[in-house]
Amino acid sequence: MPVIHDVDVQDEAQLREWYDVWRASQPHRPQELLPSWESARVPLATERTDFDVTLFGLREAGVLVGVALLNLPLEDNPTVAYAELLTHPDHRRRGVGTELLAELERRARAAGRDRLLSEVFVPAGEGHTVTGNQAFAEAQGYAVANREGMKAVHLEEAERLWPALEADVEAARGDYRVVTWRDVCPDEYVESYGRALSRVMALIPQGDLDLEDRDWTVDRVRASEKHRTDVGLATLESVAVSADGTVVGVTGVRANLADPMIARIGVTMVLPEHRGHRLGLATKLASHRALREQVPECRLVVTSNAEVNTHMSAINE
Repeated sequence: MPVIHDVDVQDEAQLREWYDVWRASQPHRPQELLPSWESARVPLATERTDFDVTLFGLREAGVLVGVALLNLPLEDNPTVAYAELLTHPDHRRRGVGTELLAELERRARAAGRDRLLSEVFVPAGEGHTVTGNQAFAEAQGYAVANREGMKAVHLEEAERLWPALEADVEAARGDYRVVTWRDVCPDEYVESYGRALSRVMALIPQGDLDLEDRDWTVDRVRASEKHRTDVGLATLESVAVSADGTVVGVTGVRANLADPMIARIGVTMVLPEHRGHRLGLATKLASHRALREQVPECRLVVTSNAEVNTHMSAINE
């Protein structure tokens, strides 16, 4: 009889078993873009104060055949739960996904959440083709709320493009300047940096997701920085600063030092009243240069943006 099994994330054997099934269940994704065990181990095992994350799986005859993750935000979006579920390729078409989803929904309802958000990956080139995963989600009553395009860049190959782009930035930048730091925001910028982050969700296209902004106080910024360093992340943050010293645009790039080959962009955003000066491109270029210098082992940077956000797509491309 199938049994739901919660993972003790402090038990490395249990955590590794969960991770191995999680990874093996994604042959449709570019394998080089999946987090390695080395980079996933510590973040998965580290408790957070801003999210309640639970890992569990489904066992049949003692074998872990599917895995799930439930993520409950604790400081914002109190009606939302984020979910992930995957079935091992050797055990599909037997109801594993359906049972895991039912358990995710049960736990989300018990936590007082009325919306469950998950992600379906569609391989590049298939556009809006309905894949098996999407068909499963739609059959369970889930609707598409947003579509995002994922992009990756080879840093060594892209670096030759940067001087010409930097010249374009310089011609449009005006009185703005770009400041870059690693891991910890300088005290002189932290308040306006938090105010800028607090507007992110309202400013980026998010379709029907309807996610609320977080209030990024100084304490929250510092707690987030500490968590990232505690789990082994190196964060290169580049911000656009106006003439009065206020942060008006941000780009953050993060690499896990346990396996730094891949870095991921958290968010890129410029406040509307300061657009038109190529500040999004300026901060991306600065953060990528800093990444090359400070984490030379990094080879790929991965980012994503809503398909309707054509401006950011153009910057990334």
